[in-house]
Amino acid sequence: MTISAHKKAKILKNTRSFLIKFGRAILLFGICFVILYPLITKFMISFMSIEDVYDNSVRYIPRNFTLNNYVNAFKILEIKDIVWMSFLVPGILSVIHMCASTVVAYGFARYNFRFKNFFFVLVILGMVIPPDLVLLPLYMRFRYFDIFGILEMLMGSSLNLLNTPWPQVLLGATCTGLKNGLYIFIMVQYFRGLPKELEEAAYVDGAGTFQAFMKVFLPSARQIMMTVFLFSFVWQWLDDIYTSAFMKNTKIMSTQLLRLSNTDLGNAMGIQNTAEFSLMRNASMVIALLPILILYLICQKYFTESVERSGLTG
Repeated sequence: MTISAHKKAKILKNTRSFLIKFGRAILLFGICFVILYPLITKFMISFMSIEDVYDNSVRYIPRNFTLNNYVNAFKILEIKDIVWMSFLVPGILSVIHMCASTVVAYGFARYNFRFKNFFFVLVILGMVIPPDLVLLPLYMRFRYFDIFGILEMLMGSSLNLLNTPWPQVLLGATCTGLKNGLYIFIMVQYFRGLPKELEEAAYVDGAGTFQAFMKVFLPSARQIMMTVFLFSFVWQWLDDIYTSAFMKNTKIMSTQLLRLSNTDLGNAMGIQNTAEFSLMRNASMVIALLPILILYLICQKYFTESVERSGLTG
C-alpha cells in the first residue's frame, strides 16, 4: 500500500516536471519563432528574382535564385564608400555612451547625495519618453548652439553644429543621448550588486575615491560595459532618428538606409520595377543586419554573463 502511494507520488511528480518543461519549450519556441520568422523571411526573399515575386507557388524558398538584389544593394548603399565611417561613427559614440553611463551609474549606486532619488527618476523618464518628443528642441538647440550667450558675445553669432557628429557626442557625454537612461539603469543594477567590503578595503589600503573606482570597480565591470557597448552600437548602427536629424549629409549605414524609402532612387539607378526595388530593399536590410549578428556571435559570452550578473533577469 505504501509502495503504491510512493509510486503514484513519483509518477505525479515526473508528470508535473514533464509538463513544466514541455510548456517552457513551447513558450521558448513561440518567442524564437516570433523573433526569427521576419528575419528568415527577409533573408529568403532577398535571393528571389522578379519571376518568383509574381509566382504564386513560391512562398519562402526562391525558385530562381539570384544575387542581383545584393549587387543593386551594394551600389545603392555605396558600401565601399561608407563601410569605414559606418563603423567609426557608431563605435566612437558607443564608447562615449559607455564611459559616461559608467561614471554616472557608479555615483548613483555607491553614493548618497541630496535629490538622488529625484535625479534617478529623471533617468527612468529618459527611458520612457520617446526621442521624437524632444527632437525638435534639440534640433533648434544645435542649430543655434551657444553656451549662456558666451559664443555669440565673443564671435558675433552662434554655432551651427548640424551635419557634424558633435550633437550626438555632446548628448552622449552628458548622458542625454539615445537610450542613455537604459545604459545607466543597467550599470546601476550591476554596481549595487557589488559588496561594499571591496570599497572599504580599497579605502583602508589608502586608495581615494577615484582610485577605488579605477582599480577596483572598473576592472570588474568590463563584462557589463561590453553589454552597454553592444546595446549602444546596435542602436547607433540602425538609428534613424538622431542621425537623420543631426547627421543627414553624413554617409553611414543608417543614413543610407533612409534613402531606400525614396522610390525615385530606384528610377535613378535604372530600377523601373517596383518589385525589383522591394527585393533590393530586403537585400539591403540583410546587409545592414549582418555586422550586428556577427558582433553578437563574437561577444555572446560577455553579453550573457553580464546580463545575469546585473540582475536584469530577476
